[in-house]
Amino acid sequence: MASQSSRGCIARLFSPWPAVIVEETRLGGEAPELHPLEAQQIAAAVSSRRLEFAVGRACAHRALTRLEGPSNGTTPFALLNGPDRAPRWPPGIVGAITHTGKGPGGYCGAVVARSTDLLTVGLDAEGGEALEGALWSFVLTEAERRRLTEVTAERAGVLGKIIFSAKECFYKAQFPLTHRFLDFKQVEVLLDQAASMFEIGLTDGTQRELPVTPWTGRYLEDEGLVFTGIAIPT
Repeated sequence: MASQSSRGCIARLFSPWPAVIVEETRLGGEAPELHPLEAQQIAAAVSSRRLEFAVGRACAHRALTRLEGPSNGTTPFALLNGPDRAPRWPPGIVGAITHTGKGPGGYCGAVVARSTDLLTVGLDAEGGEALEGALWSFVLTEAERRRLTEVTAERAGVLGKIIFSAKECFYKAQFPLTHRFLDFKQVEVLLDQAASMFEIGLTDGTQRELPVTPWTGRYLEDEGLVFTGIAIPT
């Protein structure tokens, strides 16, 4: 299982934020070894879920090692999910994990940073195919659907998938700060295609409840996937 290189997708996505450490890889056929507590947490899952969980954790542990240095013989840290299924990062660390596609060939990535450098970080990866038509009314706001009529139908489907990914990315970034569950239509994404960036707004009038505004992120299309990333400085 190869770790990210300087040409890796999320390495390029997060290049404007040097405080972020990234690791990414394609799924292989075998799951890497997990910390015993991590293995226990995922023991009842189907094999495909165990594989993506293990590879995601491996990416996260490599990133944490690069950020914090070798453990110097101490017990390895168990990166467990909380009751809300979000990873519980070590004190002083912010991070995010993503995975998409089944192994072998699926994709996993992780990003971490020190909380003294970043307030929060978000990451999402999705297949680069168009957002399914049946999901448009569930995922997209009326304003988002209206803006997508300004491009070709083929491109609109891909942009719809980027919007979907941006909402997932934003959710991961905001949840550790607000512990707020959001529906897709509570979040509105405005894409800047020229800059490959997006801006997030809340449709229910609670924008002021976010720690910072506006929330902006970047997106990337490569290797048949779409990637979205957010990093909010302290």
